[in-house]
Amino acid sequence: MTSNKPIVLRLGEDIKYNHDFYNEVFTKRFHVVANEEPDRASFIKALKEKKYGDFAAIYRPHFQTGGEMGQWDDELIGLLPSSVRIFASAGAGFNWADTDALGRRHIWYANGAGCSDEAVSDTALFMILSVFRNFWRSQRGARTCNPDQFIAMHKLVGSISYNPRGHILGIVGLGNISKLLAQKATAALGMEIHYYDVVRSPLEVEKELNAIFHATLHELLAVSDCVTLHTPLNAHTQDLMNTEAFAHMKDGARLVNTARGQVVNEDALIAALKSGKISAAGLDVHYHEPQISKELAAMDNVTLTCHNGGAAITTRINFELNAMKNILQVVDDKGEFCGKPFTAVNSKAFEAATLMRIAT
Repeated sequence: MTSNKPIVLRLGEDIKYNHDFYNEVFTKRFHVVANEEPDRASFIKALKEKKYGDFAAIYRPHFQTGGEMGQWDDELIGLLPSSVRIFASAGAGFNWADTDALGRRHIWYANGAGCSDEAVSDTALFMILSVFRNFWRSQRGARTCNPDQFIAMHKLVGSISYNPRGHILGIVGLGNISKLLAQKATAALGMEIHYYDVVRSPLEVEKELNAIFHATLHELLAVSDCVTLHTPLNAHTQDLMNTEAFAHMKDGARLVNTARGQVVNEDALIAALKSGKISAAGLDVHYHEPQISKELAAMDNVTLTCHNGGAAITTRINFELNAMKNILQVVDDKGEFCGKPFTAVNSKAFEAATLMRIAT
């Protein structure tokens, strides 16, 4: 390494959008090197051999590339040099990285929180419309190019569809995306907002959204005409929507998932759809991505998309830029800590590690 600047190890493809910021700000402070290893074994070897030197940060500008080394667990994290201050990544999800393990090593993890809020909330709004109005069933009929199918669907959809107005939208996880969705669903669709979260929002937030809190998930499910999921995937939320959860829902209620596929147990969902307990579902995310359930795909009352909730150019521009800004916020021109990332995920683990270091 010939540069005296702190090293940033880039995972995956190079930047695509924010060239001015990259050239005029980011690389003025950092020397960026690209990971060249195609798989986990070679990446581990490179870390052991210190091929990339004592880098100060890890930068993943695009969530669709840079995952060739697989899960970031103790095996990988334990090989990182002590010089690493932050792992800054595009994308809002982080189930592919043990962020607490990074925190214990005194390494910040920062995601792209906020960058995809507009796009994902729009996707959820589209899904809500689709499950109430049976738009996918109608579209599938139209794509047959068969006049008889057209007439049949024209008659059927009008007899089984409802306007969302006046119905209760049950939100699981009231974060930034779902707050934005609540505003849109109220203003555009006239829906009533109820929610459940492990931490209740401040009263001023509830008042602003005109949202009613439920202390348990099952209480929320029991009153909701449509349930929309906005929770991260972790040990507590995997299979959150299971057979027991569906049993607590209203007969004929609807489900929308733009969060993570494994929050919904697909077998339980299929059974609920077949029995009529659930009248329709809208799924942007899937349990076994990129493989979509063939059984769900065959159902006329299920709207499916390819994890495109945040898939907008604006989102990607902001993901890329946000990760650079997080690194600049944390690492100074000497490679030392100079601040906290804007979108820290592992604050609790990192701060505990800080206290431990002070104590020792």
